[in-house]
Amino acid sequence: MLAEAGVESARLEARLLLEYVSGYRYTDLLMSPENPLMLPAQQVFDELLARRASGEPLAYLTGEAEFRGRLFQVSPAVLIPRPETEVLIDLALEKLRGLAAPTVVDLGTGSGIVAISLALECPAATIATVDLSEEAISVARNNAGRLGASVKFHQGDWFGPLAGQRFDVIVSNPPYVAAGDPHLALNGLPHEPQMALTDGADGLDCIRRIVAAAPAHLNPGGWLLFEHGYDQGEASRNFIHATVTGNPVVLYMKGDARFPQCGFSATAVQILKVCGVDDFVTVNVLADEEIRNGVKEYANWPTIPQLYIKGEFVGGCDIMKEMYQTGELQQMLEGIAA
Repeated sequence: MLAEAGVESARLEARLLLEYVSGYRYTDLLMSPENPLMLPAQQVFDELLARRASGEPLAYLTGEAEFRGRLFQVSPAVLIPRPETEVLIDLALEKLRGLAAPTVVDLGTGSGIVAISLALECPAATIATVDLSEEAISVARNNAGRLGASVKFHQGDWFGPLAGQRFDVIVSNPPYVAAGDPHLALNGLPHEPQMALTDGADGLDCIRRIVAAAPAHLNPGGWLLFEHGYDQGEASRNFIHATVTGNPVVLYMKGDARFPQCGFSATAVQILKVCGVDDFVTVNVLADEEIRNGVKEYANWPTIPQLYIKGEFVGGCDIMKEMYQTGELQQMLEGIAA
């Protein structure tokens, strides 16, 4: 039935459904193939096969999905975990490395796979989550309890429940599929929560909102990490660029304010701090080659770091030194320094 319906790995999925209905492990089924299914179990198995053949995802039929070696409970209230989200977690763990007591928020947590994985793999971190759906929060809270993860849950719209709170890392897997995208009709997506897949517009609305509000919720040197569509990279970088140039002080550098990865960038950070500026936005050009090349073209300046004050390009490390020595840099920073 599943093979005729075009289901990939039809034999494997049929076996998993049989294991789920019968309560037997695969080895039990192999050793005792003569054991028949009782009539109620056979009826359930037939029903689940039909539902899977009609396109309903296997994870919703069994109520669970594996992610990073852990079993998470899922329901139609949350997205099914996908392997590519592991990249988001790996990047977040990289940014958290070396921080004594980092703080993290996961926006749009869904089943909680990102927040729970970070909590279990970085126990020193304090993890908060936000989701608009109370049903999703219920699933995530249950997963956290089952897996022994310490996570705080907030119900609300993006940064709505987080007034006055700042974090070292903000992570999100927001809805980024454009309305009408043909992919929404494929691979079981019609069965998944549409509000978690698409914003009902161009697929960038939620990203715009997150990027615009993130600076007010990031600690100095903090990171915003989010998933986006394969063809949305340029648009996402434009949003970030517009946001950081809209902040009083922006430094394009190698590394971040806590961990500069070249001497010139370290000097630029030191000069700003000597001038009394502790709260400034940094953009790590090593994280994205397109940003590194794009900012050089934007300023027509070949080197990194690059300093912007109130949206205007100031210069690199050597110019910052000269302007500091003459007092010109301090004058430009008047009213900004703490």
